[in-house]
Amino acid sequence: MRPVAVDILAGFLGSGKTTLLSNLLAGPLADERVAVIMNEIGEIGIDARVVTGMEFVEDVVELNSGCICCTIDDYRFDLGVAELVERADPNLILIECTGLADPAPVRERVQQAGLANDAVITVVDAANFQTHLDASAVNKRQIEAADFVVLSKTDLVDPARADAVERRLARINGRAVTLRSDAGKLDSDLILGTSAARMRRRAMADRSASEQQAGRQSRQEARPKAQQEAQQETRQNHLHEDGIQSFVIREQRPLDVARFERFLEDLPRTVYRAKGFARVADNEWSCLFNFTCGRYELNWIKLGEAAGPTQAVFIGRDLEKSRARIERRLQRCLAD
Repeated sequence: MRPVAVDILAGFLGSGKTTLLSNLLAGPLADERVAVIMNEIGEIGIDARVVTGMEFVEDVVELNSGCICCTIDDYRFDLGVAELVERADPNLILIECTGLADPAPVRERVQQAGLANDAVITVVDAANFQTHLDASAVNKRQIEAADFVVLSKTDLVDPARADAVERRLARINGRAVTLRSDAGKLDSDLILGTSAARMRRRAMADRSASEQQAGRQSRQEARPKAQQEAQQETRQNHLHEDGIQSFVIREQRPLDVARFERFLEDLPRTVYRAKGFARVADNEWSCLFNFTCGRYELNWIKLGEAAGPTQAVFIGRDLEKSRARIERRLQRCLAD
């Protein structure tokens, strides 16, 4: 089974997971091949009816009558996932856990099934934050396991209360990136496993546009500086929405694995995502790496002659300030 990217969607009962999922499927994921696994406690799958039949969803699998983290056995899970991948051929799988599930065991189960865990996304109800914490210890574990926290129902609380909830979330999990959602809507696709591919395409398109612009400028008379700066700003706007920037690094020479792991551990907190292939010295296998909010994973695949140079995309906030430092540190990972 090929290592399809998997995003795990967690959150306590009634936090707004299905609403967020539906909006993501209708928005940022509308052009992607997406399969959905929905886990519900009862015999009847209610939430699955919300997304089943949507033209942009490749397939929906329901795991009912038990919590995915403790009562659904590995065999049933692995069999269902393998069938889903073969039938739908998705480039992203979204698992919506029941509100009582601990995401940590689900992440382990995803890895054991041979899939590539991309991120854990936990939805937190801003209006009922303390009530949910008091109701069950699993709510805190859902927050602790998160790479991204989506603070939902912010339209139901005043800004001061939302700020207070964010501070509490940071004390529970200082690694996670928190994004606010209004009525289940989230403009950013940063939380999704497809964002790295999108950012890489945008960065390459921007680079190509910059090179073409440089060629045109060399053939034309110099124009006023203000006009040139305005054109540059227009080209960059699509990369800088909400302060999010990205860039791509390519390196032909092989890397030392131990040094590369230390490089990933020391990435600045402003890097939210990094993903790509690492060409490793003295190894016929290529390293597929995924970094999300301070957590990273390495997976090994055999590409043979198709293996190319190290290619990595970095996504985060105001990355131009730390780009040179990241590039220098990657150079230190080169094998002797």
